[in-house]
Amino acid sequence: MRLYTYFLPKENIETHKYYIVIDTLRATSSIATALSVGCDSITIVNNPEKAFELKGEHTLLLGERNAMKISGFDYSNSPSEILKNAAHFKNKKIILCTTNGSKSLLLANSKGITIAASLINLKAVLQYLLTRKIDDIGIICSGTDGNVSLEDVFTAGRLLSVLSKQDITYFNDESYIALNMANIPHARILQYSIHAQKLKKMGLDKDLTMCFNESLFNVVPISKMNKNEFKSKIDI
Repeated sequence: MRLYTYFLPKENIETHKYYIVIDTLRATSSIATALSVGCDSITIVNNPEKAFELKGEHTLLLGERNAMKISGFDYSNSPSEILKNAAHFKNKKIILCTTNGSKSLLLANSKGITIAASLINLKAVLQYLLTRKIDDIGIICSGTDGNVSLEDVFTAGRLLSVLSKQDITYFNDESYIALNMANIPHARILQYSIHAQKLKKMGLDKDLTMCFNESLFNVVPISKMNKNEFKSKIDI
C-alpha cells in the first residue's frame, strides 16, 4: 500500500488511485453531515458567483468566507446548522463554496476519484478503503488560509493509524509526521488548533463539538474524477 500525505493542496501532488481530502473544520464535516441527512448530492465551487450561477430548483447554497456565511446563501458551512435543519436538506442538491476546502476538493477531483473525509465519518471511510483494497492513496489536508492545520494533520494521522497496518506500506515524510499525531487526545487537538480557537471565539462551539465527534456518521462522500459531484458510496 502506498500512502502519501500532503499538508496543503499544491500543484506537485503525485498521481494516486484515490484521493482523500480532509477539511475537518469544516467543509468535509459539512459534506458528510449533509449526505447523512439525505441530501442528493454536493457540488463544489470556488467562488460565490459560480454558486449563484448554478443554483436551480431544489438546490441549496452552502458556504463561508473567513468562517462567516456568504451573503445570499441559504446556509453557512456549518455541520450543526445542517443537522438542525435536516428536513430542509432531504433530496436537495447542494452547492458548497468554502475558503479552504473547495480548493483542495477541486484540485483532488481534477486528478482522480476523490473522497471527502473528516473525523465525523472516519470509520466509514476506512471501511470503504479496506473493503475495496485500495492500495494507492493520496491524503490532502486543506489547511487554513495557506497554513497547515493541526486538526487536518491529526485526522490524516487517524486514517493512517489504521491504513498503515496493511501490507507493504510506502510513506512520504508527511505521512510519518501525521501518523505520530494519531494518538494525541482529541481534546488536546481542539485546545491547540488555531482555527478551532477562532471558531470558538465566534460562538461556533456546536460545530466544534460535532466535528470532533469521531465516526458520528456512516457516510462516504465520493466523486468520480472530474465529475465534482459528491454522493454517498456511488458505484466506482
